[in-house]
Amino acid sequence: MLGTLRKDNTGYDLKHLFIGSEGSLGIVTKVSILTPPKLSSVNVAFLACTDYLSCQKLLLEARRKLGEVLSAFEFLDEQAMDLALNHLEGVRNPLPPALHKFYVLIETTGSDEHSDREKLEAFLVHSMEEGLISDGVVAQDIQQASSVWNIREGIPEALMKAGAVYKYDLSIPVEKIYDLVEEMRNKLGHLARVVGYGHLGDGNLHLNISCPQYDDAVLAQIEPFVYEWTSKHHGSISAEHGLGLMKADKIFYSKSPAAVQLMASVKNLLDPNHVLNPYKVLPQSLSSP
Repeated sequence: MLGTLRKDNTGYDLKHLFIGSEGSLGIVTKVSILTPPKLSSVNVAFLACTDYLSCQKLLLEARRKLGEVLSAFEFLDEQAMDLALNHLEGVRNPLPPALHKFYVLIETTGSDEHSDREKLEAFLVHSMEEGLISDGVVAQDIQQASSVWNIREGIPEALMKAGAVYKYDLSIPVEKIYDLVEEMRNKLGHLARVVGYGHLGDGNLHLNISCPQYDDAVLAQIEPFVYEWTSKHHGSISAEHGLGLMKADKIFYSKSPAAVQLMASVKNLLDPNHVLNPYKVLPQSLSSP
């Protein structure tokens, strides 16, 4: 299926079966890759919000005001920022010291630097006037932009340095994302530190529970609660990273029995001897020939 046509609506698009299959349906030996030109204008803003509702409203405004140039909308809470500042070398908060509850990183990518910059600045002025942001800074060069991105991208490293961590990669309706963080925080109390960050523009939450060491009592409080909560709110228990071996039997929290059975039928058709990445993705009861 190495065709390079932009449109080809002749039957099933079989290559898309590989999305989410984690190597359980086949082995990639060749690829055809679309390589669009790199756009020349990139702007990065790092903003502070007083509450999660402001983050939601800011996302809606960004989609309205920035439209086609909006390329990233990331968020992190104060616990994530605190971890980054205390456990990563060379990281500093680009905003003046204050008790900010949430931070948002916005990136725009376009072809007209002057126009894109004006559009971003107008959006920021409007958002400040509406009370959606309490502070903010726009990177003036690539070094400052990289420094801002290092905060967001360094959080997983900071969590590992802080101790044991239970990690969950979830898709949840944007308006409900931080409800899970707060419920988990109330549930665990002093037992662990609950951190929320992720790709807000995609409705993708990285829920991390940080402890001095791994503790079965803490895990019992987290699972299956986190899966049940996500399923109840029509989310996905694996937004990006896949199910693998550890979460294969959790697939029913996100997919119906009929859908899982259909997946098993596809697996049996393409890999009748079940030699491709066995025991992954599908429950053990459905993953044997």
